Amino acid sequence: MMTRIFLIALVIMITIYTAAECESYRYEPHGRRDPFVPLIGQDKVVAAGLTDVTSVEDIKLEGIAIGSNGKRTAIMNGEIVKEEYKAGEIVIKKIDPKSVTLLINNKEFKVSLPEEGGPKSEQ
Repeated sequence: MMTRIFLIALVIMITIYTAAECESYRYEPHGRRDPFVPLIGQDKVVAAGLTDVTSVEDIKLEGIAIGSNGKRTAIMNGEIVKEEYKAGEIVIKKIDPKSVTLLINNKEFKVSLPEEGGPKSEQ
């Protein structure tokens, strides 16, 4: 009888310990680089969407289109955006034929379409 109680208590303790260990950790960068992502040896991971963007390095400008009304739209991180679009810490200021000017945390950046050799961004 005593061994059954001990075994049940042991199973409960292991279950609780395992559940506590399985909780995932999410790093909140607050504008800083994630120290758990290697600097070299892997391709840079671009944020999914624009709400998770914390720096210009998180942005991938995929394309720019001009509508029949002459207004430009851009595709950034898989999202279609127009001028004055806001998401998280980003505001799209201007869309040019080959680049997008935007604010991240009230700091202005210009992101260009990829050219031979990779994408370019200017501060």
